[in-house]
Amino acid sequence: MGSCLSIVDDAVNDFLDQQSRYYKESKNAKDYATAAAKNTNENNAESSHLTAVLKSELSPIYPSLPKAAKKFHCRNVYDGDTLTLDNGDRVRLVGIDTPELKEKQPFAVEAKEYTKKYCHGKDIWLTFDQGDESNNKDHYGRLLAFVWVNLEGKNAKGHSNAQWLCINEGLVASGLANAYSPSNTKKVHNYDKMLGLQKIARNHKSGQWRAYQDEQVIITPSGSAFHKCKDVGSIITDCKHLSRSKNLKLIPASEAYDKGLHPCRNCMS
Repeated sequence: MGSCLSIVDDAVNDFLDQQSRYYKESKNAKDYATAAAKNTNENNAESSHLTAVLKSELSPIYPSLPKAAKKFHCRNVYDGDTLTLDNGDRVRLVGIDTPELKEKQPFAVEAKEYTKKYCHGKDIWLTFDQGDESNNKDHYGRLLAFVWVNLEGKNAKGHSNAQWLCINEGLVASGLANAYSPSNTKKVHNYDKMLGLQKIARNHKSGQWRAYQDEQVIITPSGSAFHKCKDVGSIITDCKHLSRSKNLKLIPASEAYDKGLHPCRNCMS
């Protein structure tokens, strides 16, 4: 599990809802994760992150595969959140957004390498939020799915112990993707968990959060994105998406992320 994650500490535990559906879902994976943790230096950041994720019960590694999962073979990985199946179908990892390769954004290569490591040329399993694949496509015709891979490990007693990594969650946990929802009404079922993993990654400055500095950003009452201020601390912006917006508000970017908002693709890229 060491290479699947990379973040967090006790300070963020208050953020996590201990009564949520995710609180106990990774308990059976603890033996495997604990054994993996012993192979890392207790003082390094990865070990700190691993410990924090285990305490929060937000592990992206599960003891079993969801029953509705369908097996496919991955032919190619295009970038961190897009891959192609042997049958030619393209898959967009749902609920997340990784840095763009075309725009040469920081950590775009690392995000691709993460997904490539676990998926390229291998069997993968897909699950969908809305029934089967026919009901889960974007306007480009890509399948919107959660991608699962099998991890063969050993538990604390040295016995074989197969585990299942959700690549979508693993990317967020490693600081290589943001939790993402195109609108307030199209959130994936595990969106709260994604936000928890994202906050852990940010607090531990993992991946793309390594050089993160909080700043004031502009939000609207009902928008799903946050926007850049024209001047520091001002409510003035040049973003075309806010040309007719009213009731603008300034908040810290960290608060916007925790609300599930994402950076505006126009003014924050």
